[in-house]
Amino acid sequence: MQANIRHQVSPYLIFFIIYNSQVGVGILAFQRIIAAKAGYDAWIGVLAAGCIVQIFIWIMYKLLGKANGDIIDVHTNIFGNGLGKFFSFIIMLYYWLASVSVLLSFIKIIQVWMFPTIPSWVLSLLILILTYYCISGGFRVVVGISFISFIFPQVLLIALYIFPLKIAHFSNLLPIMNHSFMEIVDSIKSSMYTLAGSETLLMYYPFIRDPNASKKFAHLGELFTTLLYTISAIVSFTYYSEDQLKTTIWPELTLTKIINLSFLERFEYLYISMYLIIVSSLITILLWCSSRGFKKIFNKKQKYILLILSLLSTIMCQLTNDSFLEILDKYVTKMNLWIFYGYIPILLLVFTFLKRGNQNG
Repeated sequence: MQANIRHQVSPYLIFFIIYNSQVGVGILAFQRIIAAKAGYDAWIGVLAAGCIVQIFIWIMYKLLGKANGDIIDVHTNIFGNGLGKFFSFIIMLYYWLASVSVLLSFIKIIQVWMFPTIPSWVLSLLILILTYYCISGGFRVVVGISFISFIFPQVLLIALYIFPLKIAHFSNLLPIMNHSFMEIVDSIKSSMYTLAGSETLLMYYPFIRDPNASKKFAHLGELFTTLLYTISAIVSFTYYSEDQLKTTIWPELTLTKIINLSFLERFEYLYISMYLIIVSSLITILLWCSSRGFKKIFNKKQKYILLILSLLSTIMCQLTNDSFLEILDKYVTKMNLWIFYGYIPILLLVFTFLKRGNQNG
């Protein structure tokens, strides 16, 4: 069921939501992860993963268009109220865990690079107060934050690549395709989680004013982020040696150290501060999806559910350590691959057959 027109957004804004959903802390560290799978051929895996995500976006539009609602409406139509809410609960849990993973990763960056003595709960509370305020304003405010997170930090992101390109060694990329097919596949799997985020469409689809008109903007948004990640990978591969890349936790963030301006000595402080806008908007859309879904499942007010999720996130940030973050990332990655790239396509087939059977009956 479509949302009230007063709460809906224009189709072209889907471009910015897709960008906001896919660009987070992952772009700061994914180069090392994918290079461990397929060396400097891993940029090919990023492009291939982008093509797979494009297909996934098409599948989501087909599924949601048939149900004329969000993923909870799809589950209710197929499985009924009880079992449908159970499957929806798992997806809402994924959205929340993904937001916690992003929050923990960014807090770790702040503590390592800027403020090592500030407790995790203080940083998490400050970020979550901001996200709570944005979500309380409604979905249009959430989209507005996505727009801002694209306009302002994007200038810094693109400008950052100019400096390392001056001393880049493009010979690092040669010879192309000197890794096995399975190594490339492994890099594709790692890149697909890095490009994760488009699955938030499963929840905000009813808030799009003209869903059919928004399809091209969703695909353009995905194309933009795929090219951005590909450029980021190539810049890192041409700047770092393979040995350096293995020991560099945040390759893109480390690139900021080579920027030397007469009026700014520590450019990474500005970069991380501006990145707070991107991370906060990503957490906002993930928490909005989760709290919106739990609202429909439990029939409670969204603001109360959002408050509970925010408090749980703050507690987890205080009680967890690096090993827990690795485990959380591992399971969130598995949930993303199995639920959205395995389960959702099967769900489309089942829903199509059921709808066709009802029409024939």
